[in-house]
Amino acid sequence: MKAFTRAEFEQAERVCLQRGKWGNADVWRILDGGGWVVKDFRPRAWWFRVGAGRLLAWREYRTIKALAGVVKAAEYLFMLDRYAVVERFFEGIPLSRAVSGQVPVVFFERLEAEVKAMHRRGIVHLDLRNGGNILLDSENEPVLIDFQSALRTGWLPRQWRRCLEWVDLSGVYKHWARLAPETMGEERERILVWQLKNRKWWRIRGYRLSPRQRDLKEYEKELLARYGE
Repeated sequence: MKAFTRAEFEQAERVCLQRGKWGNADVWRILDGGGWVVKDFRPRAWWFRVGAGRLLAWREYRTIKALAGVVKAAEYLFMLDRYAVVERFFEGIPLSRAVSGQVPVVFFERLEAEVKAMHRRGIVHLDLRNGGNILLDSENEPVLIDFQSALRTGWLPRQWRRCLEWVDLSGVYKHWARLAPETMGEERERILVWQLKNRKWWRIRGYRLSPRQRDLKEYEKELLARYGE
């Protein structure tokens, strides 16, 4: 897959996947050249673009690059210019659209192992509860995408690191409990219960604060009841 320039990007056949608001990138899919996703902060206001926009693009690039050999997103990654990062486009089914019986247990085992490997590199994703950020590819392999919220944890106290890692793992187990609950086991369930008990402290939805929590799903209520919570 060949890298390209800003001029080639603007001339390419492409489709907009998301129009960013004042603080987010426009997200484009390039339809030719093997398939790319471009996250572009250049259309934002100049005062945001030249500061935070450049920082966010570079930060996501460096974070994914540090996960080479762990996540597929690190393959064929490059900076288009100071304002845009280019990642490979992956075909797959988002877990948010998957239904019970569609996702094999081996997928969740591989996903769990990949997330733990990411943690060993000192990085947490922090947006894995969003099923749109986890894809099931044609070979039943997990693909993690959208590392804009990711955080390096090497500078944090050990207890804080563990809590953030459990936030990631509880995201994995949220989808596991919805799609294949009978295969999880008690240790994984307890991490998910920990997150459900403490979710009142996390009021961020996307990139905004939410005044109220979402209602618990039935499987979440059943899990809390089983553990006496």
